[in-house]
Amino acid sequence: MTISAALSNALSSLAAEQRQSMILANNIANANTPGYVRRDMPRSEQLVAGVGSGVMAGATQRAGDAALAAASRMADGMEAYAGRMREMLEAYNATVGQPSDERSLSSKLGSFKEAMTTLSSAPDNAVAQAQALAAAQDLVEAFHAMDSAISEARAKADLSVAQDVEAVNAALGSLAEMDRQMAVASARGASTAEFEDRRDTLLADISGRLPLRVFDNGPGHLLLMTDGGTTLYDSTVIHPLSFTHTPTMPAESRHPAALSAVTVEGQALRMSDSGSIAASLQLRDVTLPRFTDMIDQVAARLIQSFQEADTTLSGQQAGLFAVTGEADWDAGAPFLGLSRKIAINPAADPEQGGALSALRAGMHATPAMLEGQAADNTVILRALDALEKARAYGGATGLPSSMSLSQAASQSIGLMQGERAIWSDRAEARGRLALQAREDLTNKTAVNIDEEMQRLLVVQQTYAASVQVIQAAARMLEQLEQIR
Repeated sequence: MTISAALSNALSSLAAEQRQSMILANNIANANTPGYVRRDMPRSEQLVAGVGSGVMAGATQRAGDAALAAASRMADGMEAYAGRMREMLEAYNATVGQPSDERSLSSKLGSFKEAMTTLSSAPDNAVAQAQALAAAQDLVEAFHAMDSAISEARAKADLSVAQDVEAVNAALGSLAEMDRQMAVASARGASTAEFEDRRDTLLADISGRLPLRVFDNGPGHLLLMTDGGTTLYDSTVIHPLSFTHTPTMPAESRHPAALSAVTVEGQALRMSDSGSIAASLQLRDVTLPRFTDMIDQVAARLIQSFQEADTTLSGQQAGLFAVTGEADWDAGAPFLGLSRKIAINPAADPEQGGALSALRAGMHATPAMLEGQAADNTVILRALDALEKARAYGGATGLPSSMSLSQAASQSIGLMQGERAIWSDRAEARGRLALQAREDLTNKTAVNIDEEMQRLLVVQQTYAASVQVIQAAARMLEQLEQIR
């Protein structure tokens, strides 16, 4: 090898090691930067006519792992689903309380039964009558409060879908810009590592909201699809999500057809049990409406109990409890939204022109009946018996098919609390799996400072060896000069 060839080889090695040292230093500096993936520079022997002529350095590359990244995104989506379910169910259950809480529906029903029992021992006592009416009004307010809590929770779930859709569309826009920059950098032969880091961060953010299938066909040719096969992004072309937020959620809107779906170009997305968007839709369209069904059925059986107990009624006339603005109640009619509409029969409420004595004598008792039966507690006892009667409940809600009103009220709240407990456990389990997936990805792709320092030592040694070659060549040239 000639002296000039040796110098050339050494200089190319110095240049390569200088670039490598900068990359390693950058790795160490970004060891704690979220989303940063370790960089490396491929090097190979440069051959000219089959003879080694220095070191050839390639573009900086990331130590990424597509399979582990995909597994991590999938685990994140599952965790996000369970986390959203737990978060919103915890907020809802904190509002309605435990079955034993004083403000709960079952406690209000128990207080009403106690007031009615007290009234049965002194049916002509005005104070006992007033206390029974107040307890009945508290019970009605408990139904209204639960219906309102469910409606508010559904509205929050709907709003969270709108926010997630907006975030996904914004991330898709950023992704398109990142993909274009990657294509430009790749065309220049420059490193795309920085853009790949940002791209993976965006993909992870989207996957937490909506599960993705990612097909990386090179810079500028990324393809994103939902797990249902709908294309969201194709080679810098965005197919945005669409969703219309519904700010109020009456019981009548409990069916999904009455509310907006998440669509892409007019086609509704198929949802799975992954991603926060799917969890919010599950809450809005399935879980919370089922809660409404429970308390609507309890309200219906309460109205039915007092309708059966009141011997002064005929046909479909309502008893102590009725539907707002209606004098009659049909036990066979749909009870959709009944927990919001249930009210005290005006005939028993002095503030609505009624009389407290109707509590003991019946809603349609005649003046003669009121005067001649002041101590008669027949209607009250019939009502207490009716409250304890086992009645049928729809199995689709998860309630037992037959039970008393008190059991139904307690079971309803218990099932709601049970749903929260289920998703709390699932959120913890999925969180552990997601953490493990992230750790696996980190261990493979993140910066290990000890390893980087060891690689710097190797670079230093290589650099020193190249310097020695240059120094030796310099001395040889000096000797040649002296020979002249």
